[in-house]
Amino acid sequence: MTKKRFTAAAAMMMVMGLCANASAAFDEHLNDYTLDTIVVEADAAKNKFGDTITEQSYYRTGGDVKVITREEIEKRHYTDLTEAIKRIPGVTFQNPGYRGGEYGYQFYNNGVSINGDTRVIILVDGRRVDNAASTRASDKSTTGTKSTGVNLDQVTNMENVDKIEVIKGPGASVYGADALGGVINIITRKGGQQNVGSIDLSTGSWHKHKYAISYSGSAGNDNSWHYFLSANRDMSGDTKYKDGIVGGTGTLGGSKWKEDGVNFRLDKDFNDKQNLKVWYNFKEGKDGYPIAVPNLKYWNEKDWNDIIFKATVGQLDENNKLVGGTLSGDAKNPGYHNLYALDGQVYGSFSKFKNNDWDIQYTFDKDNGMESFIRVYDQNHRYSHRDKYQWYVNGRGAADAYNAAFPNGATNEQLSQWIKDNLAPFPDGDQDRVKEWLEKTGGAAQEPTSWHEEKNRGVQLQYAKSVGVNDIIASITYDKAKNFSKRYDSYGKLTSSHVDRKTILGYVQDKIHISDKWDLTPAIRYSKYSSFETTNSAGTTQGKGDTNLITPVINTQYMFDDTSSMYFGWTKVFRPLKEGDYNTTDGVFKTPLDDEKGDAWTLGVRKDLTDKTSVAVHYDWTRMSSAIATLPIFDTSTGNITKTAVNAKEDKKSFNVTLDHQFDDHFTLSASYSHMKDEWKAKNGWVLDPSWGYANDSDINTAINSLRPKNHYSLNLSYENGKLYTGLLTNWYTGCSDYAFTNNRFLVLDWNINYEITKDMTVYALVTNLTNEAYETSYNSWNGVGSSAMPGRCWMVGVKYTF
Repeated sequence: MTKKRFTAAAAMMMVMGLCANASAAFDEHLNDYTLDTIVVEADAAKNKFGDTITEQSYYRTGGDVKVITREEIEKRHYTDLTEAIKRIPGVTFQNPGYRGGEYGYQFYNNGVSINGDTRVIILVDGRRVDNAASTRASDKSTTGTKSTGVNLDQVTNMENVDKIEVIKGPGASVYGADALGGVINIITRKGGQQNVGSIDLSTGSWHKHKYAISYSGSAGNDNSWHYFLSANRDMSGDTKYKDGIVGGTGTLGGSKWKEDGVNFRLDKDFNDKQNLKVWYNFKEGKDGYPIAVPNLKYWNEKDWNDIIFKATVGQLDENNKLVGGTLSGDAKNPGYHNLYALDGQVYGSFSKFKNNDWDIQYTFDKDNGMESFIRVYDQNHRYSHRDKYQWYVNGRGAADAYNAAFPNGATNEQLSQWIKDNLAPFPDGDQDRVKEWLEKTGGAAQEPTSWHEEKNRGVQLQYAKSVGVNDIIASITYDKAKNFSKRYDSYGKLTSSHVDRKTILGYVQDKIHISDKWDLTPAIRYSKYSSFETTNSAGTTQGKGDTNLITPVINTQYMFDDTSSMYFGWTKVFRPLKEGDYNTTDGVFKTPLDDEKGDAWTLGVRKDLTDKTSVAVHYDWTRMSSAIATLPIFDTSTGNITKTAVNAKEDKKSFNVTLDHQFDDHFTLSASYSHMKDEWKAKNGWVLDPSWGYANDSDINTAINSLRPKNHYSLNLSYENGKLYTGLLTNWYTGCSDYAFTNNRFLVLDWNINYEITKDMTVYALVTNLTNEAYETSYNSWNGVGSSAMPGRCWMVGVKYTF
C-alpha cells in the first residue's frame, strides 16, 4: 500500500473513531428531541426542515433539492426523463433539436446543466452511471468537455422510475467531488404488497407512439418477495419544427427514432434491516441523425444549388468562371447547414445504442433510516454510428472537374446542367432524381462505420451507524472502466483503440444532530483516478499520471421555528481530466492541462408564509482556481492571438427563488425564477484578446454568458377535482443573445389533462410546445443561428388500463 493510500484510509478511520467517541457527550440529550421528524404533505413526505424524504435522502443535509414523485409522473404522463425535470428551476437542456446524436461530439448529443453548469452527475439508485474512460462527449476534443457524458433519456424508461431527485450544487457530498452542477438521482420502482399490472398506449403527432406494460407485486407466504417488471416501445416519425427566422413550419427529415426497453427488479426482505435487491435494465434504440435543422429561408432548389456549388466547387464570376475557393460554414456560405439534410433525409444517417445493466445490492443493516450494504454492478453500453453523405458524384475533385469542363466559364444553361449531373439534388425536389442520386452513390446508410463499447464493473461497500446524536456513513467504491472503439477513417482504413481507467472513491460523513433544530455534517472524500491507458495501432500511451486528492465538505441546516429553516454548504471541488482533455495541450505554453479544482458554496432559506404558501431562496457560488476553457490568448512567441484550451479561473454565481401556493382543495401553483452568471479570468502572465466576443459583446465573460438565456421563469399550475387532473407548465426564457438565438426571449407551454373513466381506466391527452414556439437551447457557430431548432407543437392521446 502506498503512503498516499494509507494516509487517506487512516484519515477516514480517524474521523469515524473521533465522531463515535464524541457522540457520548450528547447522549444525555437524546430524550430532549426526536430525530428526523417526518411530516407528510400531499404525495411527498418531508422532514422537520422541509426537505423531501426519499430512499437516499439520508445522505443530504439541507441543499436545494427537488423531487418528482411517481404520482406526478402518472398524472403528467411524462414520456422521458428530460420532459420530467425541465420544470425544475435552474435545470436547462442543450439539445441539437432531435433525439439521436453522434458519439464523440457533445454538441450533437443531448446535454443537461444545473444552474448553468454541465458538470452534472447522473445516478440510478445512488450509483453513478457515467464511464470514467468514456469518450462519448469528446473523443476528438480541442477544448476538453465538462459534460456528464450521459444521455439522460437513454438511461432507463419512465415505467421504471419511482422518483427523480434533483440536487443542485454540493448539497450531497457523497456523490463525488466533481458534481459542481449537482446530481440527478433516478430511483427505481419496487414491487408493492398487491399484485397489479398496467398497460399504457398512446399515439399522436408525427406518427409518434408509445406502448408500455408493467406488472408488480409480492410473493411468498409472508409476501417478503417483491418484483417489478416493465417493457416499453417508444417511436416517432420525422419531427416538425418552427423556424425562428422566417416563421414557417418545417419537417426535420431523417429525425425518426425507435427505442425499446425492459426492466426487472426483484427484492427479498429478510427482515426490517436486511434485504436483497437485484435490478436489470435493458434499453436499445436507433435514432435518426439529421445533424442540423434546415433554414427555411434557403430551403428551395435555387438556393440549394448555389450553396452546394460554393461548398464543393467554389466561387464564380459573372461569366460563371471559377475564381475563388470553396466556402464552408454558415458565416461564409449562408444556409450551408441545409446541406446536412443529405445525411438524415436522403442517406438515412443514424446512431444506435444498446444498454445492458446489472445491479445487485445486499443490505445487511439499517440504522435510523441509513443503509449498510455491499453492491456489485456491471454496465455494458454499446454505440454505433453511420453518417453518410456525398455532395459531389465522384466524391472529390469537383473544382478540377468543373475547370476542365469550362475553363473559360459557362452559360447559365451549361452551369445548371453540370450541377444536375454532378452535385447532390435538393432533397425536397424531384424525387426520381433523388433516388437516382442514391443509386449512383451507393445507396442509403446501412452498416455503421464506427463502434464503441463502454464497460463499467465495480463494487461498493457502505457502513452506516447511528451513535448517540451522530449518524455516521462510510463508503468506498472501486470502479474499472473500459472503452473499446473502432472506426473507419476518411480513407476507409479501420482503426481501433482501447482505453482503461480505474477509480477509487472513498467517503466518510458524520451528520451531527446538535439539537432538535440544528444538524451539522462534516465529511471528507478521497478520489483516486488512474492515468488513461490507451492502446491503439501506435502502441500503448498514457496521458497525465495517476491523480488523487482528499476533499473536505461541510453542510449544515438550522430550523428557526416550525415554519422556517436555512442551510449552508461548502466543498472543495476536484474534477479529474477526461480522455478528451488528455488530447489537448495549452496551445500557447505547450503544457498539458491540469485537473479542475476549486471551491463551491451554497446557501438557502425556506419560509412557510402560511399553511398554504411557502417560499425558498437559493444561492450558489463556485470559484474555480483551475477550470478548463478555450480562450483567446496572446502568444508572445508568434505575436498572434491563439484560441487555445487552458486552465483558467472561473467564477460562477447562480440564484433562484421558488414560490409554492395552494389556492384551495383543487388549484395549486409553483413559480420560480433562476439567474446565472459565469466569469472567466486569465491567470497571471496571460493576455486575453480584448476585442474577442460575439456581436455587441467585447467582454469575454459577457460573450460566454450570451450562449444561454440569462433568466428562466417557470410557472406550474395544476387543477385536480375527483377524477379530473389537468396541468399547465410555463417556461419563459429571457436575455438570449441575438447572435446565438433567433429571438432574445421565448415562451414554451406544455399542457396535459387526465381523466379517470373507471377505477381501472384513465384517458389522457398532452400537448408539448402548445403555441408552436420557435426556440433553441444550443448554438453552434459553424452551423449558424437557428440550426438547432427544437420540436414544434406535438400532441398525444392515450389510455392507461390497470388490472
